[in-house]
Amino acid sequence: MFRTKNGIALVVALAFLFIAVPRLPVSMEFGLPSLFAWSWLIFAYLVIAANWRMVLRLDRDKRRRDERSRRDRWLEVQKRRRTTAWSGGGRRKR
Repeated sequence: MFRTKNGIALVVALAFLFIAVPRLPVSMEFGLPSLFAWSWLIFAYLVIAANWRMVLRLDRDKRRRDERSRRDRWLEVQKRRRTTAWSGGGRRKR
């Protein structure tokens, strides 16, 4: 469902962009209409990029890789602690 929702949002954002670009007063002059047009286009680009990223599930794969490396580091530390505890290196006799 999550993937479908983002796919629909992506299609809607692309349709808005397709409809709005010919009507926006995009120019290199500095003025309120031009500022609005450029900010609208930038916002539309961000919406499209975010939904495209979610449709492709790029964040999920990166999160899995990060979690796997974090888990591997934690296991390595636990193994080192276990070997030093059994070898008697952790305690001193007085």
